[in-house]
Amino acid sequence: MIRRFARNSLAVGFNPLSFVSVRVADYGLLAAAVLPLIGILPTIGDGVIKSADAPLHTHRIFAMTVLLRSGILWPRWAPWFHLGYGYPVFNFYPPGVFYLGGLLGLLGIPATTAFTLIAALAWVLGSVGAYKLARQVLPPSASLLAAMLWSYAPSRLYEVWHQGSLPQMMSGAWVPWVFWGLVLLARQPTRRHLLALALPLAGMVLTHQPVTLVTGLFLAPAMLLIPVWLSRHDWKTLPVRWLYVVGGMLLGAGLASIFLIPLVAELPYVAGSQDPPDTIPYLISNFLQPFEIFAQPLPVDLTDLRFELPATLGLVGGALGVLGLIALVRRQQYVVALALFVAMAFMVFMLLEVSLPVWERIPFLAQLRFPARLLRVGAVFLAVLGGASILLLPRRWQSAGLMLGLVSVLAAALPLVYPNQVFVNWDNLSALDEINMELAEHNWGTTSYDEFDPVWGERVPLDRAPDPEEYVHNPLRVVIRRNEINKLYPILQDWEELDAATTRVVVTEPVALKFHQYYYPGWTATLDGQPVDLYPEPEFGLITVDVPAGEHVISLHYIGTSAQAIGAIVTLLSIGLSIVLYATDKRVQPVGKPIPSSDKRLNPQVGLAIAAGVIAFALVNTLYITPHTLWFRHQSPADAPVYMETPLRQSFGDTFELLGYTLKQDSVAPGGVLNVTLFWRAEREIDREYRPVVQLVNLPVTEAWAASEPFFPGGGRTIGYPTDRFASEVHSLRVPAAALPYVGRISVQMLDVGTGEPLRLPDGADRVILDPLIRIASAGPSVNRLLDYRLGDAAELWCASIYPEGEQLVVDLYWHSLAAGQDVVAFIHGLDADGNLVEQNDGPLLDGNYPPSLWLPGQNLPDRHTLPFNPDVTSVAVGLYAPGDGARLTVAHGGQPVPDNRIVLPVARASCLS
Repeated sequence: MIRRFARNSLAVGFNPLSFVSVRVADYGLLAAAVLPLIGILPTIGDGVIKSADAPLHTHRIFAMTVLLRSGILWPRWAPWFHLGYGYPVFNFYPPGVFYLGGLLGLLGIPATTAFTLIAALAWVLGSVGAYKLARQVLPPSASLLAAMLWSYAPSRLYEVWHQGSLPQMMSGAWVPWVFWGLVLLARQPTRRHLLALALPLAGMVLTHQPVTLVTGLFLAPAMLLIPVWLSRHDWKTLPVRWLYVVGGMLLGAGLASIFLIPLVAELPYVAGSQDPPDTIPYLISNFLQPFEIFAQPLPVDLTDLRFELPATLGLVGGALGVLGLIALVRRQQYVVALALFVAMAFMVFMLLEVSLPVWERIPFLAQLRFPARLLRVGAVFLAVLGGASILLLPRRWQSAGLMLGLVSVLAAALPLVYPNQVFVNWDNLSALDEINMELAEHNWGTTSYDEFDPVWGERVPLDRAPDPEEYVHNPLRVVIRRNEINKLYPILQDWEELDAATTRVVVTEPVALKFHQYYYPGWTATLDGQPVDLYPEPEFGLITVDVPAGEHVISLHYIGTSAQAIGAIVTLLSIGLSIVLYATDKRVQPVGKPIPSSDKRLNPQVGLAIAAGVIAFALVNTLYITPHTLWFRHQSPADAPVYMETPLRQSFGDTFELLGYTLKQDSVAPGGVLNVTLFWRAEREIDREYRPVVQLVNLPVTEAWAASEPFFPGGGRTIGYPTDRFASEVHSLRVPAAALPYVGRISVQMLDVGTGEPLRLPDGADRVILDPLIRIASAGPSVNRLLDYRLGDAAELWCASIYPEGEQLVVDLYWHSLAAGQDVVAFIHGLDADGNLVEQNDGPLLDGNYPPSLWLPGQNLPDRHTLPFNPDVTSVAVGLYAPGDGARLTVAHGGQPVPDNRIVLPVARASCLS
């Protein structure tokens, strides 16, 4: 009977997949949602990945849960943050993911689990968004490859495994949806499509400011140009398209007003409104090098404590992007190709130091500090370009091309999804854990720069929270500052905490009572049930209440500001407007070529096959490859890192061993960066903190031209450093832009953080000097050629400036190198009016920083010498001689020999530098 039913069903055209197709309209969406699973499963462990920011965001999720549970519908102030002084973190840092995590916390889900679930949600959301965006211009198979490229971009994996910024993960996932909504709304301006732009825009704004700001650099021109292109066949529709696009942006801002309005209105209240003096230098230090942008990361080394994925878009993504650009041009999709190319070119430009003037001129952009944030946007455009590479194939081969593309992207990503980070968990997470984390990591208020510190105090208080154990069960407590109790004795005769916000006091005379909580607009106070003024005291900006003599009950409550109330009202009104727009949709016919009907859906068999294959491999990878093999990764011996090129084995104070280094450069341009990777291993149990100092020093080791001094080896704490693993650390030494064409070497020290003293080597030295010579590849300054002297075959003297300065006579010589020669010594003779020698100072050229045997042709070399000031000196004789036998180099002037092979110069200042 079953066989007969099947035979009859097929005879009438029955397709068993039709039942599924009713539920899943586009199998590409299903496949795109499943694609990240291979990367997601390894992130599920006991707690959260010990990445840079994950602990901070876990504590914020816990805080949001506590505040929501206390009845605060939209929390802004966390009373126990910043060592119990309170912090307006949710008023200035977009709280979207924390709010979602807090809602999960209300359901009983631990903060660590909520973190992992939200990270997985962001991964899936972004993959589907990349597919939807690509579908606006590409067929389904190409769009699915775009989703794969976005999901496994190395910058995405870096974000998950090393940075751990949950808000950035989610905001980055909204980026493709924002551009999808913009294209959809501009193509079909309808009321419902207003929401397609407004909702993801609000989602992005409510999750991460930096991603919102860098996305705006691309979104602003797209808002103007996309409607223009879509109106090219009927310019009458252009105003309508622009009107709807602007309306969608405004609606998105309205939905996010609960955050945006207080942010703008109250930013002057916190330190973040001021531009720290180190912003630009720190920004410069984080620009990428051109080769880094599309580099292929190396497989993980599981023995390396600090193996870090580079911030890059990857080699495979770059190659597919080039092929996709060619495919779009061949298919005459010139505008799409141009738009994506310009977006990628602008992103690359903004990642390089040459873009510094742009960063400085756009308000608040430099405060992002990390240009690599643009990779979150660039990954979207590169994904669409890379997906288009399938269009180079004939239609009948595109399904096979899709499979090959998916496998290629996965093969490039697999070495990056087996990190060596451990998972961390907190049993019975409490406010005290957050306070202790601040004390240990110095991330006050769970921020890196304390940028939300209120501005009313002259300095920042960093003393420990009062009675810290009380915060375990009473995290919302606001109490009298403990040192105030000692100061006010015996005026303050008695005090008692009645509840988290209420204190009973007995004072013998009027006092200004200070609380262990920052002042901020929105705080209110009552004294014996009656409203009373509060104000900030000047030293720390703490809440202060004037209390008359007698027994009184003081209550403090944070009720918020007018700007916060207005923002909430605007958001509620925008939500209501969104519902009305959705319910009263009115369509406008699209303009332009519709997507061909044959391309509207992915073949169901292909979609299901990809989804099934991804699920199967994800399970195999999780259950077998990860726990039982070392495929796609390394596990080096503790004393022999696989990526270490030069062994060294130098012991620093019998505490740390410098195993060796990897140095792929032997030169660096002025203003450029020299990268060296060091490999450290602890020789014993470490009970103190140490930090390395790495410098590019001159040959005599008297000057440092560049330095890298991280707080700890490999960026991690050294206490408890294991002896069975090593730590790699990349030091980036930035050479000044005005560096001269010298040579130097790399110096390595290890300092005790507490004492500042360097650990000694077995021979008593305080540093290791690495062998390779590093050349500063510079042509030198531009020199006015005022002289014409040739000394041997090595150099010409182009200019000299001789003048008194204090107790010295300065002799500035400007050599022009012709070729490498013997290492010679300069003689500098001060002569009187009769030509007699009265002062002399022989010495190496260029202070010994650059021996002539290493000179390159065509370099201009400033060389300063000095003589003791003597009024009898009227001229100076200059020449070069061999240090061994004293033989002088021949000197010629205008091709004619110069007597005594010396150059006699008058004491006179000259303009030698152009």
